[in-house]
Amino acid sequence: MAFEFVSSGEEGDNFAYICKDAGEIFYYSEMLGLDERRGRDMNSGNCFLIPHRNSLDLGRELAFDFIDEVLPSEYAAVRDAFADPEDAQGQYIALLETNGKLQEWYDYQSHHTSRMLREWCAARGIAVEV
Repeated sequence: MAFEFVSSGEEGDNFAYICKDAGEIFYYSEMLGLDERRGRDMNSGNCFLIPHRNSLDLGRELAFDFIDEVLPSEYAAVRDAFADPEDAQGQYIALLETNGKLQEWYDYQSHHTSRMLREWCAARGIAVEV
C-alpha cells in the first residue's frame, strides 16, 4: 500500500518511510496535509524512503519493455503516445485495449512490480510477508 501511495502521484508528491526498528510505515504528503513523521527520527539507518515506481523503472521503461516483447509493431505508436505527457497513460491503455492486450499488460506490470519491490526490500534487509 505504501508503494501505491508513493506512486499515486508524480515523483516528489507523496512519500512513505518504512522503519525497521518501529516495524511501521509512516506517510508524508504536503499536498494532502499528511505528516506521520512528526517526532520520529527518519534519519536512522533503519528507516528507508519507499521508492516511486519510476525510480524502479516501472513506469515508461516497463511499458516500452512490454511493447518490445508483445506488440513490437506498435512501438512507434507508443513512442508517440509518450511524447504527450498529458495523456500518455490514457493513450497507452487505449492502444492495449484495441489490441486485446490490456489484461496481459496488467499481469506483466504486476509481476515486474512485485519482483522489483522484493529485490528492493531484500537489499535493505526488510522481510516480506506474503
